[in-house]
This record gives sequence, C-alpha cells and structure tokens, in this order.
Amino acid sequence: MAKNCLCCGKNIGLLTVRIPLLENEDLVICSDCFEKMPSVLNDLYQKRIHPTKSELLTIKEEIIEQLNLGCYNKDVINVVTKYLDNKISKAKDPEVSEDGAILKKCPICNKNVNYDVEVCSGCGYSFSSGYEFVDNEIANIYNQRMEQYKRNPFYEYDYIVVPNKSDGSTDKEKIEKIIRNHAMQGWRLITMYSNEIGKNAIAGVNATMCEDIMVFERCIKGGNV
Repeated sequence: MAKNCLCCGKNIGLLTVRIPLLENEDLVICSDCFEKMPSVLNDLYQKRIHPTKSELLTIKEEIIEQLNLGCYNKDVINVVTKYLDNKISKAKDPEVSEDGAILKKCPICNKNVNYDVEVCSGCGYSFSSGYEFVDNEIANIYNQRMEQYKRNPFYEYDYIVVPNKSDGSTDKEKIEKIIRNHAMQGWRLITMYSNEIGKNAIAGVNATMCEDIMVFERCIKGGNV
C-alpha cells in the first residue's frame, strides 16, 4: 500500500525507500527528506550511538531547534519529539566505576563495561549492532545458552614449568614423573613447548638455559548430546 511522506507529502510506493518514524505507527518519511534531517537524528534512528539520558535531553533540544529552523511542519516535529521522548524514557545515565570511568550495562549479560567499549567482554554482544532487546528475547537467549552449557563437556587445565638442568639439558626424569603422576589422576598432556630464558656458564660449559612448559587437560563433566 502506497503511503505519503509526512514531510513533503510525496507519494511513496511499495518499492521506494521509506523510513517509518515510529514503531507500529503508519508514519513514514521518504529517504530524500530523511537525509535532510539533522545528522544526529539519523545516527539515533540507525541506533549507531548510545547516548545517556542527559546527553539525549541536550540532543533533543538541538534537533528540535534545527527542525524549526528548517521550516519542517508541525506533524514532523511532533513525531520526532515523540520518538526522542521514547528514547529518553528508556535511556539511563551510566554508572561510574571506582576509578571514575563511565560504564554502560550490557543488555544481554548485564555486565558493566567501559562506555567506549564496542563488544561486551562477558558475552560478546556488539553494542554497535544497535539492536534493542526486549525482556523475552533476553530470557530466550539465556535459556538457549544454558541448554548448550548442559550439553557441553567441561574441562580443567594444569600448567607446569620444568626448568632445564644446570648444563642446559632437559630434565627428562622429572618430566616423566610429572606425566605419570598426572595420568594417574586423569590428566592428559595436550601440549608441551620450550621457552629460552638465557645463557648459563658453569665449569667452563656455556649452555642455553630453557624451561619446558607442559599443559594438561582433564574432563570434569561429560557432554550430553
């Protein structure tokens, strides 16, 4: 069904780019008029920025002033005002950490992260995606994640460093003893590598000193398929 642009009144066909100004409302604007809107409103609509409530109040004043100066009709200004008020009602001023850093809360795992962080370190949510989650979506994500956790096996790891002997040779006996003892406790050696730490000169022997690092893995919970 064709609609008319709220701003210029132009008929917008089904195959023409049009932007709904408010969710679940039959109010649209053509792409040409939308490009003439204040750039901050464009960023807000595309949800590429996440301002605080205080910042939004200032942004609202600037946008409304620019719309009035641009001779937009009252319908456009009223719809944009309603859109901004809706965002303001949902926004919150950020918390502040002990060291004074501004924080924001992840909508998925509720972890507080630095305000300029783009990806949550707790769950990997991308703040730049701009998607606004509702409560039932968050609950579904948690439920799906918990179901996956139940199916996954769980492992623990042990990290052991064995220094070389004083002449620079590998301490084979100690390494074999560690592997045997760990194997009896259910551990398996998954990787081993050497790390050069310097030179050592004893009794005329100039040897390269290294340490051997062993990483063990042990399953502590089987997976359920």
